[in-house]
Amino acid sequence: MTNLNRDCLWEIFTNLEHDKKSLHGALLVNRLWCEVAVQFLWRKPFRFLYTCSKFCQCSEQKRRMKVKKFLATLTTILAHKHTTSSVNIQDLIIWTTAPMTTFTYTDFIRHLDIHDLVWALYDGVEYLRSQRFIIDFQCSSKPFFSEITWSTSTITWAESLFQKMACDLCRLLVLYCSNLSHLSIDMVNTKWSEDNQRCTSLPSISFWITVKEIPNEILLIPTYTGSQNCLSQLVEFTWGATHWTSNFLDALSKITHHLRKLVIDMSNFGRDESRKDAKRLSTLIKAQNCLQEIKFIKCKFRILPSIMEGLRTQAKTLRIFYFQGIVKDWSIFSEVKHLTNLREIIFSHANFQCNEANMIEQSYFPHLTKLSFNVCCFRDQTILPELVVQHSGKTLRTFTLTRYYYPEKNNFIPQVITTVANYCQNLVHLEIYVDRREFQQLMLLFASCPLLEKVKLTGNPDVADELFLRIANQELSNLKELFIDAQWRFCAKSLEIFIVKSRAPLKSLVFRYSPDFSDAHLDVLFRYLKEHLHRLHIGTDKRFSKGFLEKAKETIVDFRYKLNGQVHEPVWL
Repeated sequence: MTNLNRDCLWEIFTNLEHDKKSLHGALLVNRLWCEVAVQFLWRKPFRFLYTCSKFCQCSEQKRRMKVKKFLATLTTILAHKHTTSSVNIQDLIIWTTAPMTTFTYTDFIRHLDIHDLVWALYDGVEYLRSQRFIIDFQCSSKPFFSEITWSTSTITWAESLFQKMACDLCRLLVLYCSNLSHLSIDMVNTKWSEDNQRCTSLPSISFWITVKEIPNEILLIPTYTGSQNCLSQLVEFTWGATHWTSNFLDALSKITHHLRKLVIDMSNFGRDESRKDAKRLSTLIKAQNCLQEIKFIKCKFRILPSIMEGLRTQAKTLRIFYFQGIVKDWSIFSEVKHLTNLREIIFSHANFQCNEANMIEQSYFPHLTKLSFNVCCFRDQTILPELVVQHSGKTLRTFTLTRYYYPEKNNFIPQVITTVANYCQNLVHLEIYVDRREFQQLMLLFASCPLLEKVKLTGNPDVADELFLRIANQELSNLKELFIDAQWRFCAKSLEIFIVKSRAPLKSLVFRYSPDFSDAHLDVLFRYLKEHLHRLHIGTDKRFSKGFLEKAKETIVDFRYKLNGQVHEPVWL
């Protein structure tokens, strides 16, 4: 491993770019590993600064000490690189007088999150104030800080210092971070993986909504000298502010024209719903030349039309459309129908409170490969994904319809599964909610979609022997992954008949919670899938024997077993 060349290491670390612990470990292997790993650690330094392990034990003091060290390193680099008089570098001398670092870390920065930057400055100044550094520095350094408002109050002085340092640090970052590709104002990205999440010592999001705003000195980033060079090549921007940042958006729209991904997240937006300010987001959309992916997350439905009006200008290039939130008094498909080059349409936790049927009837997406409705509520018994499939299902490769809600009356049975069977013969990946009344429809789907490789079934608690026996009548020669995300009971004999008759070459099996799964079920898997199965996750009420557990661990690469005392979600899922 230590003899791998730089290109191989780059590919490996690309898959570990969110794993701070592994990247830190790689620094110690040898010089080449260090040179590559350090570039990933400094791609998003402000985000990594507040990334901790799953069970974070950080205190406020420990967090601020870490921030102080980071700012000392950062300002050391900026101080040594800065040779002009456009920024008074003496304002940052409070952090460090150290010699130049081994690496010029600012050359590696690709991702800048504004909320993280603000917190870093707050934490740094608060650390100095708590250590009485500010009081001592105040007495000895007045000539360097002529623009700071001096006061006998340490708090007032700290706030003034923060504002001046925020301005100067942002000016320097804009000047010397010319490789920036990702910019964000992101409060929601609290978790990257199972082992990496936001530091728990940080105040809650509600603290930001009610108390703090992003200082103007930082929101002026797009207007500082060098911003044209720094921000003109951005490819991804996330707007998740807690309040309107209209001037910032106006300035960004004038210099950023190559975004490929734009995320508009109003989950924590805490101010008035101004259509005038919302149009700034629409202007930013219109300013792009090649936007490929857009996400709307919990946007206020009253201003959503104002934001989305710019989408038509991106109809030629837009490939992915994602929406989460409420649709009311306005059809979202009135705009989406114009995006005829879409490859993926995704709705998650969406509440459709208006009639979309007419607009969907007018829609056609000839290149659509993925359609997903995840936990959605429909106003009437017209199930919207069924209509989309009828018009654009021929090219679909992935279809998802997990738990959904509609007015239940007159013993209505949705026909979505039948529609997918009739229109989506090229389907490869299926995730679907199914109850007993729809078992027969599911048989039709398996018969009509021979290319299926990955299937995830969800539903209410039930006895599923009938389902397995029916599916067994279909030859599933391409099915490699099966995920039962439901509390279904079935006997070992039904499982055996399914595996033998369907001839499914299963490599991955997950039973999230099957109360009766026992040694007999495991024995069936060992006898018929021993050569194929690489992944097996089981949640059950039955305790496996020691012999079967040892055999599973020896023969299955990824084996996980959760003994459930009662119905709950296994932690490993």
